[in-house]
Amino acid sequence: MTGGGPARLIRVHGWWILLVTVLVTAAAYAVGTTAPREFRAAAIVVVEPRVRANTTPVPPDMGTEKQLAQSGLVVDPAARRLGVDPGHLTGGLSVSVAPDADVLTFAYTDGDALTAQRRAQALAEAYVDYRNADDGPGGGPAPTQRATLVTDAALPGAPVRRPVTVDLGLGLLLGLLLGAGTALVRDRLSDRLRGRDDFARLLGGPVLAGVPRERRRRGEDPGRPVLLRAPHSPAAEAYRYLRSRLQPLLGDNTTVLVTSADGREGRTTAAANLATALAQSGRGVILVDADLCRPRVAAAFGLGDHPGLCDVLARDVPVGEALRHGPVPRLRLLTAGQRAPGAADLLGSARLPQVLRTLRGWCDVVVLDCSPVLAVSDAIVLAQLCDHVVLVGDLRRSTRGSVARAVAELSRGRLLGILLNAPRGRGSPAPRGDDPVPVPPGLPAVGSAPVAPTSPASAAPVSAAPVSATPVSPARASTLYGSAVSDNGRQPPP
Repeated sequence: MTGGGPARLIRVHGWWILLVTVLVTAAAYAVGTTAPREFRAAAIVVVEPRVRANTTPVPPDMGTEKQLAQSGLVVDPAARRLGVDPGHLTGGLSVSVAPDADVLTFAYTDGDALTAQRRAQALAEAYVDYRNADDGPGGGPAPTQRATLVTDAALPGAPVRRPVTVDLGLGLLLGLLLGAGTALVRDRLSDRLRGRDDFARLLGGPVLAGVPRERRRRGEDPGRPVLLRAPHSPAAEAYRYLRSRLQPLLGDNTTVLVTSADGREGRTTAAANLATALAQSGRGVILVDADLCRPRVAAAFGLGDHPGLCDVLARDVPVGEALRHGPVPRLRLLTAGQRAPGAADLLGSARLPQVLRTLRGWCDVVVLDCSPVLAVSDAIVLAQLCDHVVLVGDLRRSTRGSVARAVAELSRGRLLGILLNAPRGRGSPAPRGDDPVPVPPGLPAVGSAPVAPTSPASAAPVSAAPVSATPVSPARASTLYGSAVSDNGRQPPP
């Protein structure tokens, strides 16, 4: 099994194993309670040595006597007496030996109480007749044992019931085996991601972090970055870890494209939190909503209608007028803006590279949120203009086939990964320390001692005024995995 082993199988298919186990156990209980009624009658016979003059009594061998009681020497005479076929008579017969006693119990089970009584009595009497005969079979010497019928077979008044615990135990065992077996088959046939290692193998590059599933409180805005609404949660710490893993790859004026294979895989969530985390560490960051089909950055930060990327590309609105302050210092936002006719072709225009060059000159990192790779061609176009491409995977929604197709469309050498909704077990919220991270020459390696936590910088309020009118505060922010990076003071021209 790829990635996670039995623990992943239980986590992913545990509901299926439980369902199969419950159904099989319930079926076993139903079969046990609705099985045909059977009555059991029993007769008891004592076996003892035959005493003769000038002979030594021979103690009975009860194992031999039990086999003899079920042989044709006893069954055939009893069948003739009852007028039935000997083969039919042996079906419900059972002979048992009492422990530490020379006693045989002839029990017979049948769906009719009277039939069970008659056949148990007839078989016990046939055995007694055989053992008490004066001559052995064929006129041979007399048997060395004699038998006495001490208890006649009584008419059973109630059917025999199997203990319900037996049926429940068998059903539980069979259900667990069947559930685990079918879960293995389902897992082999499933195309869903099998964990971080599986995602990294398909990606052909490192998965920088696994973000655990976050529990949202009632009333919280689900689109708002978790670093702002729950900064002490495991998910927020995972994004700080992601920042520390990504820092060595980010030089000055770097562009990072965040996309996913299909929709609803959390690319906007990842882009917004990554931009927020980088800004909190002291880098100047501009987050661009390049998803012109379904823009979400404005809603994630609670912004209304405002000129954005569409206005810059289609209406020649100056980039500085379209930028807005983010909720933390050093974070600025370029939303999608108002869609224009032919918006689907705007990202392929010759003006886009100029806009990106302008944005890179005003900050340290440009983070672009883009449409899914397999939905439209925007991600393929933007990937050629960006320094790094981060592919977001969702453990609950992403499929291996879609990830493989998306990787084939992008530049494999620059691909990095983020896995959302990762389990809180092995490797989460942060990957294992032995995961390779490509480090450019001359940059420090990942894994240095973290910076001691200090008080975070206060968040700046969102303002609709142009960025050029308000200088950016030089305050620093450091976290457990963060490093304070000085701002170069670059601002858009007035």
